[in-house]
Amino acid sequence: MTDQLDPSSHTDHLSLFRSRQHPEFMKIFEAVDALPIDDTHCHLITDRDALTTPQRYVERISLAGYPISDYFPHGVYDRWLNGDEATRHDLNKSFNIQSKVAGITADIAQGVFMKFLVKELSQFFGCEPRLEAVIEARNERGKNYWAYVNKLFRDVKYENIMLDTGYAEGCGAVEISRFEDAILPCRTNRLARIEMIQRELFPLDISFDEYEERFVTRMHEMLDGEGEGNYGKKSYGMKSYLLPYIGLIRPLYDREVAQASWKNLRKSSHKIPPRDREANYNISKDLRRYNFTIALEECLKRDIPMQIHTGDGEAPFVILRNQDPFFLEEVCRFDRDDVMRMPKIIPLHAGYPSVGKAAWLSHLYPNCYFELSIMTPFVHQSLFQRYMQVMEVVPLSKIMYASDAYHIPELYWLSGRWGKRYLAQALTEHVVGGSLDFDEAIEAAKMILFKNNRSLYKLDRATT
Repeated sequence: MTDQLDPSSHTDHLSLFRSRQHPEFMKIFEAVDALPIDDTHCHLITDRDALTTPQRYVERISLAGYPISDYFPHGVYDRWLNGDEATRHDLNKSFNIQSKVAGITADIAQGVFMKFLVKELSQFFGCEPRLEAVIEARNERGKNYWAYVNKLFRDVKYENIMLDTGYAEGCGAVEISRFEDAILPCRTNRLARIEMIQRELFPLDISFDEYEERFVTRMHEMLDGEGEGNYGKKSYGMKSYLLPYIGLIRPLYDREVAQASWKNLRKSSHKIPPRDREANYNISKDLRRYNFTIALEECLKRDIPMQIHTGDGEAPFVILRNQDPFFLEEVCRFDRDDVMRMPKIIPLHAGYPSVGKAAWLSHLYPNCYFELSIMTPFVHQSLFQRYMQVMEVVPLSKIMYASDAYHIPELYWLSGRWGKRYLAQALTEHVVGGSLDFDEAIEAAKMILFKNNRSLYKLDRATT
């Protein structure tokens, strides 16, 4: 199965035309659109973007825009963004910040994604289909921001989200609870990220034995919601961001290797330039592998899933070439004592752009699942072809809707809106082609949109 679809393919265009024009499409779409959604991977929304500008909005919503701070020395962009006029002037003179940001965001605004987004939001707001008009209408709703966020969630019928608390832009329990309250009746189920523990423990000057003890204790607290663990609530699963750091993940059980890595980390503090990504990551590579192995053992013991960052990007901070979905094969096996123990693994972001590899991994390993985030919504119209590609090989009972929404609440809304639209289109193609009948297609939509997530995470809300 190939990873890249030929956009000029006559078959692809014929399928697209046939499914959208077929009278069965509206019937299927109306049924799919009425279904609830569970988001199996997403992030916190705060009110810091309640009022915004066109340039700042484009920066915050785009994968190419939000790491802008990484293009300058550490802390410079935040000081420029939040500084007084004199501070901004001096920093701009030294680093040409405004010109670089303007250039990046101007290009992003010319992408089809942004143009499509503007048209969709203009219909929602009832305003002109111009970015400036959309932001003006949005800012008006930003005066009662949390009511607006709630309306977006209700409009596409979110009922559960699996919230990764590991990326929260410095926010804590109060901000997370505020978001959770704001999106009710949609229920939030938290996920614990391994890197949260490492951020806390890596700077400490302690023995390896104490480090290991603290790591295990904090992991249990985060999973059980004890004390300050995961901000006071239990976790339904875990997440790892290890793949972008090291590439191929081989589980590590050898304490001596991990201990040597811990000692090297203590010795090397601040000696390697931050932008030497490989050198920095290699220092703690074995320690991270050891931590990951401990966490995955706990997931196996508790029968909960491990989400693993795959595909996607977040350049220039991460190493893109490390994120191949096939680098998770040893994790899916999780061999020990000549036994494949096969914990529940979820490669994130549909492995995009290596969608075919992530799909094939999920096809071959029964314990490997497939989620649709980042590809949904950023691929937008081509989601039809991508969903077809995924459903070619991944069992319908293992595909889960997800958005990976962050910063901007409209990403939740767009993902739900476009996910349902192009899922209905793909299912129509299967009905028209005879692969599925109508009832099977709607059952497939239910599995993908909410049933599979609730089954995998053992959520107690009744399914429709």
